Amino acid sequence: MKLETLQPVRCYVRGLFRGVAETPGIAEQREEIETHIIDRIADGVSRGVTEEQAFAEAVESLGNLDELVETIIGTKKSVYVRKANWLLMAAALAYGSAYMAAVGLWFYFTGFGFKAFAIAVPGWLGYAIPAAIAWMDYRKNPGAVGLVAADRTSAVRSSVVGWAAISAACWIVNAFFFNSDNFLDPVWAWMPTFGVLTWPLMNTFESWMVKNLDSIKSPIEFGKD
Repeated sequence: MKLETLQPVRCYVRGLFRGVAETPGIAEQREEIETHIIDRIADGVSRGVTEEQAFAEAVESLGNLDELVETIIGTKKSVYVRKANWLLMAAALAYGSAYMAAVGLWFYFTGFGFKAFAIAVPGWLGYAIPAAIAWMDYRKNPGAVGLVAADRTSAVRSSVVGWAAISAACWIVNAFFFNSDNFLDPVWAWMPTFGVLTWPLMNTFESWMVKNLDSIKSPIEFGKD
């Protein structure tokens, strides 16, 4: 490859990383992109296209360059999205099963008897059906890849605040009617407290998976058609 061709490629790729701190890992990934583009240009020229057209085709083969750079610098991660969603829904189902069993027992011992099943089972289905759908989606295309935010701290924080606010409101209402003749008299606020807890628990588990679970991480593949 001619030097006059290599230089524009290197300038172009370095331009993608403007403002990104140089590290050995970043340099290695940048060189890999450069090599990919140069190889694609050589392939194009060997087919008889101009270097300019071959360069354009090589860049297009990289896909969304903004997302590619975000993945390389670590603001986003490439994961097997359907597998990650299935694991998230499975974890929610495990928690939901324990939670709805507790709800059923509470209703059973507060005078509902076996009618408690009519309350607990539909609630459990609210966890089981999304998990089943996630499993079927995963089995249809287990290798589906997507990008997710690497830092999910904001989502976790927001869900914790939302859960705390909802729980506090429920306990305030519960306290207001406590020892009254109203049907809201029993201590019921624990149910929405633990039910809504599903929200921050799922966000926290998702954050942990993205950071630590190697089985959902997908390798970056340049120029995958």
